[in-house]
Amino acid sequence: MSGSVFIWNCRLPFMSSSFREQFSKYATYASGFLFGIGWWLFIDGIVVAKYTENLQVSLGFEDWIPGLIATFGMIIINSIDLSSISEDNGFEYGGSRLASRVKLLLFIGMALIAGGVAGSFAILVIKYLSSGEAAKNAIYTGITGVAQTILILTR
Repeated sequence: MSGSVFIWNCRLPFMSSSFREQFSKYATYASGFLFGIGWWLFIDGIVVAKYTENLQVSLGFEDWIPGLIATFGMIIINSIDLSSISEDNGFEYGGSRLASRVKLLLFIGMALIAGGVAGSFAILVIKYLSSGEAAKNAIYTGITGVAQTILILTR
């Protein structure tokens, strides 16, 4: 078991450490690419909606909130050293309980990302889909908001 490499809790015993480093580097690039594409899509949707004539739906700060919340959750998750999850010394009195705090912070970050995705779906349904014919020409903006938060989630 000493030569095994763990990625996402899956044991890959035949993966060399040099390949793992290359994989990690390219996965980081892909993550940044997905994040950038998500924000680019959303800003494109806002610009298209701004220059659409006879837009019956008003664009506001509520369109930006899910993406900002998901981005903040992603920053929280990516700022944590994941090796500190297993550094708990049990339930000793006066211990640092570092692993418990890291797990709480990971939970908060994932909850923020999930809340951003749920919020973007709620805005899509409430603001763009349930408005009927009036919002039909602005539905692209709602779809780009959902795509943005999903791409931030999958990063």
